[in-house]
Amino acid sequence: MKELVLLGVILVFVGVIAILIGTILGISAENIKTESMGIIMIGPLPIMFGSKRLLLPLAITAIILMACFYLFFWKH
Repeated sequence: MKELVLLGVILVFVGVIAILIGTILGISAENIKTESMGIIMIGPLPIMFGSKRLLLPLAITAIILMACFYLFFWKH
């Protein structure tokens, strides 16, 4: 169990570093168009946000997969 906690902490740390590096590179670069989309799952309810309509099918697919995993792994 301690190994999983350590792995989770390491992954969060690596994610924060990746975001910081991306932000720094994005500030220094010019003429780069970025597009983003996110999904927040609160239980089985998805909240989607983003800046590109072409990413919508991908987001809906991710929501369906997350809902399936939620239902599959949910224990009564």
